[in-house]
Amino acid sequence: MSSLIVLFGVFFVLLLLGTPIIFSLAAAAMVVLASIDLLSPQLVMQRVYAGLDSFPMLAIPFFMAAGALMEHGGISRRLVNFSSYLVGWISGGLGHVAVIASTIFAGISGSAVADTTAIGSTMIPMMKRRGYDASFSASVVAAAGVIGPIIPPSIPLVLYGVVSGVSIGALFMGGIIPGLMMTVGLMVLIYLKAKRSNWEIEAEPFTYAGLWQSFKSAAGALVMPLIIVGGILGGVFTATEAAVVATVYALLVGLFGYRELKFSQLPELFYSAGLNTAVVMVIVGVANLVGYVLTIEQLPLLLSEWFSDHITNVLILLLVINILLLIAGCFLDGGSAIIVFTPVLLPVIKSFGIDPVFFGVMMTVNLMIGTVTPPVGLSLYIASGIANISITQICKAIFPFLLVQLVVLTLVTLFPEIVLLVPKQFYSF
Repeated sequence: MSSLIVLFGVFFVLLLLGTPIIFSLAAAAMVVLASIDLLSPQLVMQRVYAGLDSFPMLAIPFFMAAGALMEHGGISRRLVNFSSYLVGWISGGLGHVAVIASTIFAGISGSAVADTTAIGSTMIPMMKRRGYDASFSASVVAAAGVIGPIIPPSIPLVLYGVVSGVSIGALFMGGIIPGLMMTVGLMVLIYLKAKRSNWEIEAEPFTYAGLWQSFKSAAGALVMPLIIVGGILGGVFTATEAAVVATVYALLVGLFGYRELKFSQLPELFYSAGLNTAVVMVIVGVANLVGYVLTIEQLPLLLSEWFSDHITNVLILLLVINILLLIAGCFLDGGSAIIVFTPVLLPVIKSFGIDPVFFGVMMTVNLMIGTVTPPVGLSLYIASGIANISITQICKAIFPFLLVQLVVLTLVTLFPEIVLLVPKQFYSF
């Protein structure tokens, strides 16, 4: 137990001193290994590499590449235009457009950061020009970005599937209904705020002709989520292979369909995707080292015994875990938290008979809320940067959206069938 105190103590002290998360995690793990005479360069590198040596992990660089190709190939602009005709005529029009465009883009990127960047760079300037408050505009886009890693594909769910051994396809299907619930919840909030503030409807009147034209323009982008989800459900390819198909499709649409992507742009785009992948992979590798330390210190066993001795109700257990993860999400990025906490919590939830597919989606919803939770929420920094406002301003404006997302998390926790309904139609578990 003393080793665990050292681990978390070193980690949080370094974090408070401003040390990047990756170095805080690595240093804390190595201090513990040194304290028990196990530290060696060979062991550290072996455990880091072991965290990356997995075929499903190939999905991450390919989904990163697909997101970059779609973002620079004119996809986000067409999605915004289609969404504008679809929901822009509702009170709070451009807010709804941002949410719907993010939901559709969620079926392409699998990343909250990619979603926020792609849609925010188009929507936030547009909303500001139409008279929307800058902090509200940034908050809408940041909150909608949370949907990205919940609706398939999802990089965090890939990480959870790799660590837990759970079917990634089943996890992807489990995220569909919670993601759509979050979409509806955010739109209801925007509608109520628009009605209360008497906002004018700024979009053009709805016409079927306009909707059809915008649909045809965005058809190439709208087909992509159907290819990904349909291919996985139909058994045509695995989630990892779906990432490759998505990348090839995005490349062909950008180069030859919309013709807005140039061959000269590809080296920079692939370099950017590779850099983002490297950041994720290094975190995954170091987090695996931390997981190794936690395992040899028997934290999963100790935690499982403690929960068994002190908690008998499944809902109370899930409440405690949700609080733990929400706190962790304030300081850790979602990928790191999934790699660190999954090996610790998986034996606990299995001992209580909780389905690991449900738990993986619940965990992802919880930790993705962390991307818009102060003080570390990365999407907040991205959206505030695009809107040219201070982080303090967006932190104040994000709380109503956070409340909606916490309501969705509560419903998912109380009613596991929300998650399991779709996977049970296609998978046996």
